[in-house]
Amino acid sequence: MENLQAPISITPEKNYDSEFCGSIPLHLVNLIQPHGVLLTLDKANLRLIQVSENAEQLLGDKVLNILNEPIAKFLPAQQLEDLQDKLQKAESREKIPFGLTFLVQGKEVTYTALLHPKEEYVLMELEDNQNPPQQESFLKLYQQIKYITSQLKQARSTQQITQLAVEALKDMTGFDRVLAYQFDPQWNGIVVGQAKEEDMDDFMDLRFPASDVPKQARDLYFSNPYRLIPARDYTPVRLNPVINPFTQRFTDLSECNLRSVATVHLEYLGNLKIQASMSLPLIIDNKLWGLISCHNKTPKNPGYEMRSALELLSGIISAQLASKERENSIERKARLSGIHAQLLEQLYTIPNFADGLLTGNTSLATLLNLSGAAVLYEGGVWTSGSVPSAQDLKELIYWLRRNKTERSYATDSLPNQYVRARDYKELASGLIALPINAEQGEYILGFRPEVLQTISWGGNPDQAIQMEPDGKTYHPRNSFAIYQQTVKHTSLPWLAEEVEAAETLRSAVLEKIIKDRY
Repeated sequence: MENLQAPISITPEKNYDSEFCGSIPLHLVNLIQPHGVLLTLDKANLRLIQVSENAEQLLGDKVLNILNEPIAKFLPAQQLEDLQDKLQKAESREKIPFGLTFLVQGKEVTYTALLHPKEEYVLMELEDNQNPPQQESFLKLYQQIKYITSQLKQARSTQQITQLAVEALKDMTGFDRVLAYQFDPQWNGIVVGQAKEEDMDDFMDLRFPASDVPKQARDLYFSNPYRLIPARDYTPVRLNPVINPFTQRFTDLSECNLRSVATVHLEYLGNLKIQASMSLPLIIDNKLWGLISCHNKTPKNPGYEMRSALELLSGIISAQLASKERENSIERKARLSGIHAQLLEQLYTIPNFADGLLTGNTSLATLLNLSGAAVLYEGGVWTSGSVPSAQDLKELIYWLRRNKTERSYATDSLPNQYVRARDYKELASGLIALPINAEQGEYILGFRPEVLQTISWGGNPDQAIQMEPDGKTYHPRNSFAIYQQTVKHTSLPWLAEEVEAAETLRSAVLEKIIKDRY
């Protein structure tokens, strides 16, 4: 057998995706971060029906005096027309920031605005660009993006793509540490790329439990192109009134960049010894593949130009990762197709199909990377390589018939699914079962041995959530020291292309059996 799997494929036995953390409604917090202002406008007449309590700084009047006023009162006529025009177009286009000038105590002040139209109302996010962070010229950002893109296209593997990406983004943004973080099948994340200052903790190759990025937080990355926390120790700003007059509930802030962050996450950042963070989703085939996570030891608020560049780059990085994964999949399929063709020829030249699968220059073991295989057909048993005993095979078939009906079945942790398999885990921690006639107990079986794997976690995953005695308040772990865990009762995982090749072979075997009979 050859080890064809990446470390991300190792799946821990325990599921660390916390249902408790994943049930917290992060989008209904009624709070924003203070580096901007949020206005809720009646869609029909652009009247201010809800504002963040720091709106006084923006509009120059007390919140109670601002509420229920038309926004036209605070805008020059030309700006009002521009806003109305953008609202008409906003329904069918990406969320694009634009400059909006307000009249504040007789003076014109320009803010960067972002619109989120809803059915009855509009959310408007505003950030002050009078004293913005260091501005990047369009030409410089364009050159940087083009250079990074050309580097990514030359990468030979997903690992090289992620490493090139984090190095380029660190250089471009000035963040102290940039990580590429890939999710495993159970939503634990492993750091697959890192660029950092020397005095920052090293997280390369460490795994973090799924509860660090619970389901609610993961889902929000499909509404937001990035998640920015410029200063961890901020004081949240409330919306006034508390309840949205149209929905009679907290306003849904899913799409808002200013949305406040759960206290437990801010505590988590503190335990990481960082003051600012920005994360960008890596989305492939409409699924969250991973994240780019940027950390800074001091407060940091990238300007909209830089944020927009990062948003664009996260899409480019995702596209390059998707392209490389497709390329790798095509190569694997081509290799397996060649082996399948040889095996098919052998299958039709040897009278007994079981011998055709298990013996000869090409075998089932070659196709599916097996350490052992067995064919149970018409009362006979044919085996090759290392397989369980005849009695164990009989009991395994009985379990398959009882639980898996007539479907093909593959698992890389058979002893965790079928307790009796623990007696022969060294031979069969991995199983692929292809039914010929399940009702008669006729199967083609492929086995993979146990592979003891050591996972290095960033802190003890069993202590990722620490509950208070009240059972409601909880805290994140305060240590990210390397915690090693040995994964038992597992084999190398089955690649999707291998499972597909196995199913294609099953169809060929069934076709041969029918031809031989009739």
